[in-house]
Amino acid sequence: MIRPLSEDLFSLGTREAMRAAVSRRRTVREFTSDPVSADAVRRAVAAALTAPAPHHTTPWRFVLLESERSRKDLLDAMHDAWVEDLRRDGFDDAAIARRTRRGDLLRLAPYLIVPCLVADGAHAYPDVRRAASEREMFVVSAGAAVQNLLVALAAEGLGSAWVSSTMFCRDVTRRVLDLPSDWDPMGAIAVGRSASVPPERPAATFRNS
Repeated sequence: MIRPLSEDLFSLGTREAMRAAVSRRRTVREFTSDPVSADAVRRAVAAALTAPAPHHTTPWRFVLLESERSRKDLLDAMHDAWVEDLRRDGFDDAAIARRTRRGDLLRLAPYLIVPCLVADGAHAYPDVRRAASEREMFVVSAGAAVQNLLVALAAEGLGSAWVSSTMFCRDVTRRVLDLPSDWDPMGAIAVGRSASVPPERPAATFRNS
């Protein structure tokens, strides 16, 4: 039996399988030591680049930290910057140690990605209102690209966790990674194979009004 391609339920897999690719995206906080396939990450990045963008631009860059040294250099510098901030906030050494342990998630991941926003093609406005809206439009687009990436990583069988870390020390991140001054780091993504099976998500509920 011959069907038009638009009616073929198996052209890209079942609908259930396609939905599962999205719902399988979970924040993973414990990874195995298994290495991450660079090819799998690159396929996921290619999927991320299909996100909607303003003005027909491509306002995202994904920096792939594939060596242990590059990850350590960045995370050490970020840790030092975080400690300085906390000391200025009045935290003592014990509190600083507790807070900075949250960064262990990134240190224990076998692979890191730093997404960056590059607002090439953004329109310039003379007033604060429209300039802020233009900026927000590009930030939303960057978020869509990050979500594409996380979903695509899940489809590759990889777990991930997006954290905001580099957004709090953008100058440090640019310096350590030797990034252009107009690349705006938008957090960091830990990538690896989950050390445990995540619990099932609760069923979605809806209320009509």
